[in-house]
Amino acid sequence: MKAVLGQFLLSREFQASAGGAALRALIRKSSGVYNYSLDFLVDSQTTERPHYAYCMANAAKLAQRTGIKRISALEFGVAGGNGLSFMVDFARRIEQRTGVSIACYGFDTGEGMPEPEGPEDLHYWFRAAQYPMDEAALRRKLPEAELVLGNVRETVPAFVEKFRPPPIAIILNDVDYYSSTRDNLALFDNAAAQAEHFLPQIFMYMDDIIGSAAEMYGPFNGPLLAINEYNQNNPDVKIHLNQNLLPLHHVAYRHQIYYVHLFKHPQYSTFLGDAQQGDIHEALKLR
Repeated sequence: MKAVLGQFLLSREFQASAGGAALRALIRKSSGVYNYSLDFLVDSQTTERPHYAYCMANAAKLAQRTGIKRISALEFGVAGGNGLSFMVDFARRIEQRTGVSIACYGFDTGEGMPEPEGPEDLHYWFRAAQYPMDEAALRRKLPEAELVLGNVRETVPAFVEKFRPPPIAIILNDVDYYSSTRDNLALFDNAAAQAEHFLPQIFMYMDDIIGSAAEMYGPFNGPLLAINEYNQNNPDVKIHLNQNLLPLHHVAYRHQIYYVHLFKHPQYSTFLGDAQQGDIHEALKLR
């Protein structure tokens, strides 16, 4: 009976209804009292940033399957620090419930957005110095997080050698510009040679690819252009939309979760399947 009720509460129909919205509000208010499972929090979209939660929880599961106990989550575009704050808090929950710890890194200029480059950076919607950071306040608030300050054009190429992060498993990308997305995707250029610092498959959230009619995001500007160009120029690394979320119409972020495949990673072809694969497929049908 409990399983049937759970399936109903997480079904597409209920989640898209007024009852689903009411349930999410109730769970948010009671999450400090009841110890909801990570799967339930993610599937019911009740965390403050459900798209971040999806990437972090599923990356932790992937790490568990490979026997890795510590991974990294990188946010590009920290600004006021709300996303990074959520990451640190949710990482604690994940470690408590899975044993997998997550080191959180935040990339930002520290001074707001840099000067835009060409028209692909959407000058009509973004400009320099938007989204500034109060660095001192953020460091006081989040001593557990590591800030990586400067233009990503300079900080990304040196990041792995400088910080020696646990395997990178989660990328949360909110840098707005085509040029900044292009520059942070360079993180994967030497991944095969630095394999101990990457999982072979990575969860990635992309902001600024869905917006209002005024923003006019598309494949020829902003982050989508950067992804398309990266895929064209890098045969050993491919970035693509997460297909398994697309049928879940009640999931608001379903068009913004991507996978990064590092084909030359020494562990890329390590078998991760088990006898539960059929159960997973059946569960997806019920949602």
